[in-house]
Amino acid sequence: MPASFIRIVRSVVVAGVVTLALVAPVAAGEPVDPNTLNPPPPAEFNPICERLGGGIVCYLEFSDPPVIDQPSELFCDGDQIFESWSRSVVGRRIYDADGNLLKRHFREDFVGTFTNPSSGVTVDWVTNASNIHVLAVPGDLASGVSSGAGLSIRITALDGGTVLIDAGRLVFDGATGDILESHGPHHFDDYFARGDVDALQALCDALA
Repeated sequence: MPASFIRIVRSVVVAGVVTLALVAPVAAGEPVDPNTLNPPPPAEFNPICERLGGGIVCYLEFSDPPVIDQPSELFCDGDQIFESWSRSVVGRRIYDADGNLLKRHFREDFVGTFTNPSSGVTVDWVTNASNIHVLAVPGDLASGVSSGAGLSIRITALDGGTVLIDAGRLVFDGATGDILESHGPHHFDDYFARGDVDALQALCDALA
């Protein structure tokens, strides 16, 4: 089953990063076989890797199959809310000269909806966000921190009015996924991580 967007939204913590920073340069370096790297980027990420200067850079670009009317982890007045979304990703991985991963930087673009099956009401949402993961131990994806700042998600009603916005700065522990720092409104984290039952009330009200 595809991952719930409500879980994914906790990982998309920064927006507005310049796209050009993630695009492969015109002047290519020496090609590198992705399978020789630690860890190798998944083949479905369509990696193009090359040796540049004293390290190795892999450029990634892919889209996930759309998710349609999947039950989410959100309940409004006893009704389980359905979610639909599509996701595309562009990014890069930076490795040291020995092929050990040092840093991941990727931008995620989401477009989706939340629907209350009882009322039939749907709201739209969009995310244009980027995540930066600096590894504490080269090659160990479970180490280091992920961090950033900006707009995480904007939910809008069918009339275009804003229902809810997540924005600000978040820092996650790479090993545990725990939030180390949080600045600004993060309603989904307040609801799921901190137990604030009213944090997503504006969304539930819009879906009633």
